[in-house]
Amino acid sequence: MGDSADDNGRLDEEAAASIRAALARVLASDAFSAAPQLSAFLSFVVDRAIEGRSAELKGYTIAVEALGRPADFDPQADPIVRVEAGRLRRALMQYYAGEGQADPVRMSMPVGGYVPAFEFGVPGAEASGPDAVIGAGDAQDTRESPEGTDQAARRWPQAALAALACALLALFAWYLGPFAGRQVTQSGPAPQPPPTLAVQEQPLAAVQPVAVAIVTPRLPDDPKIADTLRRVSEVFVDVMARFDDLFVIKAPSPGTPAPEGVDYVFEISIASTNGVLEGFGRLRSARDGRIVWTSSASRPAGEFLQDQDLADIGRRIGTRLAEPFGIIHADFRQNASSSPAMQCVFQAFDYRRFMTPERREAIRTCLEQIVQRDPEFYPAWAQLALLGAGEAVAGDDADQRPTLDRALSAALVAMRLAPSGARAQQAMMDVLFLRGSVGDAIKAGREALNRNPYDPDIMADLGSLYVRLNRPAEGLPLLERAISISPGRPPWYDFYAYIAAYLSGAKRLSETYASVLAADSTPFSLIGQALQAGATGDVAKRDAALRELAERSPRFEADPRHYLARKGFTDEVVQRMLADLGLPGR
Repeated sequence: MGDSADDNGRLDEEAAASIRAALARVLASDAFSAAPQLSAFLSFVVDRAIEGRSAELKGYTIAVEALGRPADFDPQADPIVRVEAGRLRRALMQYYAGEGQADPVRMSMPVGGYVPAFEFGVPGAEASGPDAVIGAGDAQDTRESPEGTDQAARRWPQAALAALACALLALFAWYLGPFAGRQVTQSGPAPQPPPTLAVQEQPLAAVQPVAVAIVTPRLPDDPKIADTLRRVSEVFVDVMARFDDLFVIKAPSPGTPAPEGVDYVFEISIASTNGVLEGFGRLRSARDGRIVWTSSASRPAGEFLQDQDLADIGRRIGTRLAEPFGIIHADFRQNASSSPAMQCVFQAFDYRRFMTPERREAIRTCLEQIVQRDPEFYPAWAQLALLGAGEAVAGDDADQRPTLDRALSAALVAMRLAPSGARAQQAMMDVLFLRGSVGDAIKAGREALNRNPYDPDIMADLGSLYVRLNRPAEGLPLLERAISISPGRPPWYDFYAYIAAYLSGAKRLSETYASVLAADSTPFSLIGQALQAGATGDVAKRDAALRELAERSPRFEADPRHYLARKGFTDEVVQRMLADLGLPGR
């Protein structure tokens, strides 16, 4: 190609060849070979950078030319490019922490844009000077630049990274200061968490999400059946990968065994037998060989499923396995012993199930131990933010601001460490809502759901926010969807669904959710039982539920209005609930 105005920043042939070879290695890795959209994104931006056309790397161009969106694509209305860019950054970080740790060329995409950067230098080799870092927008080849220009080009990214590191360290130090102080200033021994929550000393490499391999043991000979299997597998991998605070997903090529070092293997197969098409799924513990869960389905071989049907199958199974209260969560929490850090994260979700105060301090202790050992472990920061929001709601301090300030700090750290993380956005939603920034909270919640539309905890959390704001028509569909895909869900999902139906005047629907709450004795469920008894005129049953609630939650008995308002219910909703509970003057 001849030189043109677009080619002024093109890299020289040697650098371009090295980068293309590095790109090929990345695209052949487990994570990228199973993610065609990420591969297309990365290939496009790298090619444009090599050609010196970095100025073209805008959201619209990437969406249309790399991701196949139509020409009328609106980047303001559809955040697909931002979402995929975040996934790409995290996928590259995971690749270079694993398969690609010895690659001589590393590529990254700095936050805030879509222009890739390339770092040259063989890891482990003696360096005669700083590693060369080429930003894709650099106009010159760094090896031929004048010395002053070359040093400046290398120095500014290092300075920017150093500034970011200092900012993060300041947040870490501020957040963890009281935790460290407790260890030094206590006159007696520090309270120890239960043994299952203790974070043992281990290499930092072990502080990572649970590794799951998605394996196709054998590709069917029939091309139609093979295509069906491929399409289901692609959706399944995409669903699982959205839960990036819980899992690292590996998808080796069909017919190849699961890679070493994974925690679980999920095998998918489809076969045609005697005119019947049979599909099988099996989750196996890679550490001890246990069969954790199986699923199967069959239909006449001639009835090939449509794309939507295949996508629904992949989404349903993937969500059932990966959601925070799903199959892998339950098994890992009970049986795994190799990753105390992830045990702590899963236990933090269990705390969100019932919100028992006796577990709160143990959860906080183990999460703070994790971030002390590995300040870059994003899932622990997200859980600390969610825990802080819960503490602000449940606490008895008149001023919630110190607790919410610390929760906000943790949420900000989580978002900086994982810009594409759905859980960080969920945590930010909870904190902003309690701080009174309702509009920003809703925006964060919608962004969290956009990044992971399969997570019932995000659905229910956002749905509960709408309900507390007296917007049940917006909250109820989210809550119903969350309930339908999470058999092991926390009781508060059903409580907020009940309140949404109650506020909407949907009598039959409220009775349905009230029947679920009748089997539970958490404070929220008791409030629901009392409201339902009041609605049906059963005063004795209402008062019995309120007496039990007073025993379990003295704060409600002392000041029910403050108790409900502190959880974010609007004055209008609080007034109606208190009236129906027979407590209008409290």
